[in-house]
Amino acid sequence: MITIGRRVYGLGAILIGVTGLVLDNFAAMGLPGAAHLPGHQILAYACATLLVGAGAAINLPRTAAAAALVLAGYFAVWLVALNLTHAAVQPMVWVSWEDVAEKTAMVLGGLLAYALIPGVNAARAALIARFAPRLFGVCAVVFGVSEFVYAKFTASLVPAWLPPSQLFWTYATGAAHVAAGLAIASGIKARWAAVALTAMYLVFQLIVHLPRVIAGPAHAGAWSENGVNLLLCGAAWCLADALSRPKAQA
Repeated sequence: MITIGRRVYGLGAILIGVTGLVLDNFAAMGLPGAAHLPGHQILAYACATLLVGAGAAINLPRTAAAAALVLAGYFAVWLVALNLTHAAVQPMVWVSWEDVAEKTAMVLGGLLAYALIPGVNAARAALIARFAPRLFGVCAVVFGVSEFVYAKFTASLVPAWLPPSQLFWTYATGAAHVAAGLAIASGIKARWAAVALTAMYLVFQLIVHLPRVIAGPAHAGAWSENGVNLLLCGAAWCLADALSRPKAQA
């Protein structure tokens, strides 16, 4: 049985890959720092093709497990090569750690998708079920803190028509991220927190990211954030599914 979370995660990977192929740059794939690498254009096409292929393959029974690990490994490579390196160079710049948390959550999404596939190695699945929620919870806390640190920028993304104010929703979603992250990391009402996090990302997709893409279809950043949000939504959904299993609750 294919979980919806795995489908959403795969769709996010496909969207980022297609965007990279169409707009022909790393920024469209959420990797602006990779533009300085030798042969970056060929590398960008290769990465985009991999994302599309693995994102599609994760929905097929025979290739789902391998595709999930490929996506997790792909995001892990960039986590180490770019995000952690950048954070080490600029440890006092909070956005560096936000980028680390974002890529880590995307890695965890692939691992959780793998762990949910029937017939995979039971020991590996159990290991993932033990450490992934705690690490994912930490990532969510980092996301929440980022919304407070960069409140003005985050507020600019909130639809102006949404009452009572853009800043209110910035602080509200920041607090929700922190609360959900602490719940997931501690194991207290973790599944409900993961469900709430998934729902919040779905709302972001509908009222923030899709309208931005529609308003600026040539804007690489809007497409990138759209795909990343889908990946995070799929990852949170997979986490909720994993936490619904008796072994994940133990």
